[in-house]
Amino acid sequence: MTTPGQGNEGRVGGQIGGQIEGKDGLVDYGRLRTLLDEQEALFVRLDALSKEQSRLVRDEATDDLLRLLGERQGVVASLERASAGLEPFRDRWERVLAGARAEQRDRFAAQLERLSEIAAAIAARDDADRRAIEERRDRLAGELSGVGNVRGAVAAYGQSGVRPAARFQDREG
Repeated sequence: MTTPGQGNEGRVGGQIGGQIEGKDGLVDYGRLRTLLDEQEALFVRLDALSKEQSRLVRDEATDDLLRLLGERQGVVASLERASAGLEPFRDRWERVLAGARAEQRDRFAAQLERLSEIAAAIAARDDADRRAIEERRDRLAGELSGVGNVRGAVAAYGQSGVRPAARFQDREG
């Protein structure tokens, strides 16, 4: 008999609660759903930070960009942890999906598609930001090179360390 706290399926065939029993052991679909939801939330946060990063790169707001990159690194670390939690499912993904109910398979497939789309958008923005930063670096290097040339010209045509003696002197006071 199923009680409300046991899961939404009860025991049906090889299913127990949110888990499915298979030859590889139990698959906890509730845990899989939670991990995918967590990963999606982190990708959405990373996407928002990526958009803000692009704005800061465009505005050449270096200090704010550095702060944002620190925040972004924390989200990436959280994504790595979430991804590690998904590893047991990923290792046997075909069997996990084969054992899931149709609505679970559809939900997982749609969620993975969203994650893939968000990741591709982030990668494209990051690539554009990288190019913009490289162009800025090259422009600044050219400007600094120009400053060096001006300094060289000033040094070549400027006064030497020896000052000429005064030609006229006021000896009467």
